[in-house]
Amino acid sequence: MNVEEIPGKLKEGFDALRLEFADLHTQLLAKRVVLELHDDGLRGAVVGRGGSAIEVPLPPGTCRQGQPHEIEAIGDLIGDLFLELGLAGAKVSACLPLQASRWKVVRWPEGLMPENGRIELRQRPPDLGIPWALNDVYLGVEPLLGSQARSLVVASPRALVDGWAEVFELAGLQLQRLLPAQACEWRVLAGLGPEVAEGEELWLLEIERTRSRLWLVVDGRPVADWSLPGNSLRDGLDPQLGDELQRCRRFWRQHNGGLAPQRWLAYGDEERLAAAEPDLQQLLPVGALQRWPAPSADANLDLRLSGLKLCMGWS
Repeated sequence: MNVEEIPGKLKEGFDALRLEFADLHTQLLAKRVVLELHDDGLRGAVVGRGGSAIEVPLPPGTCRQGQPHEIEAIGDLIGDLFLELGLAGAKVSACLPLQASRWKVVRWPEGLMPENGRIELRQRPPDLGIPWALNDVYLGVEPLLGSQARSLVVASPRALVDGWAEVFELAGLQLQRLLPAQACEWRVLAGLGPEVAEGEELWLLEIERTRSRLWLVVDGRPVADWSLPGNSLRDGLDPQLGDELQRCRRFWRQHNGGLAPQRWLAYGDEERLAAAEPDLQQLLPVGALQRWPAPSADANLDLRLSGLKLCMGWS
């Protein structure tokens, strides 16, 4: 190397070092955001005490059944809004739309928990009851508590997950993790473990304006998951939703006797839930209904966002 070249090489080295420190500075200062993905928009919050709420409405048809179809347009929209909010380059963890994943409890053969459940499922696939080929999905496997070798398996289509990853890359955001909605819910439920009595039935009721959902957990495993009508009323419980809740309860009593203690945990749209709560108290066993999760310092974090934050270990 000629002596004359040395100053130029030093400058290149310092420029590279300056860029590296600038990138590290950006990483350290990047705000953390949790988001729920829906067909009609993204809802979430900046993580931290008093973190502000975030809402990104999506144009109709750009996302259908959880699948982003206008990837570039959605990425540009999210990127522009985050820039306006001072969240450019934020670290984002996102919860996939509920309909984007399917879950099932798997009982492992010979009563032995495998070292790697995902590998075991692909090598000796059971019937997961999912509408996609096994090679076309990502799998999540979560061991369930109890003496039996069982795991909760969640499957999400690769094309859908990869599509959202591309959206956030185009938006200029640091995607940390994409998780199924069911996994986020389950993470919060796992925290209730010591509070749940043996044999107690946990009825989990999500109420929204256009849809509702009821799922039942017994002995630490989900045993039923029903899609129900939404609560269209601003004052009271929609009769159609009330009838469907009663139908689900009758179905379970016919199959299980209905003698176990019950706890009902309700969550979802605050306005619709508040409207329905007095009627629900009359409909359900006395003292069984509670809000879930309980109000906390993170007022903008609902059930799934709370679970997402727990999964990430973000305080």
